Amino acid sequence: MTILKIGGAEMPAPHSYKVSLSDLDSADTGRTEDGVLVRARVRGGVAKISAAWQALSTDQCAAILNATAADRFTVEYFFGTARTAQMYAGTRTADLIAAREGQAVWEVTLDLVEF
Repeated sequence: MTILKIGGAEMPAPHSYKVSLSDLDSADTGRTEDGVLVRARVRGGVAKISAAWQALSTDQCAAILNATAADRFTVEYFFGTARTAQMYAGTRTADLIAAREGQAVWEVTLDLVEF
């Protein structure tokens, strides 16, 4: 089963994977002087994916970072069923865990946010 495809390229299975859904409210949302919430939801179910990979090769690390470099891309992701969304990458980190004899081991974390 494919967990995550970015721009049509299948990513390695992540070590950790979390999908959260949020609502977006308009600028008119806020509280009155007596504390009552006046809410104007404009969109519900906006997906955010937090994923992490451990023990990646340099090529695998580069493939993930390159796939998420554009300002917008299509993401196919698993959330009970296969879903597709236009997303952008939030924070992306690549930590060098070990390097010996010309080989590197990387840990990558990233957030993908739906447009």
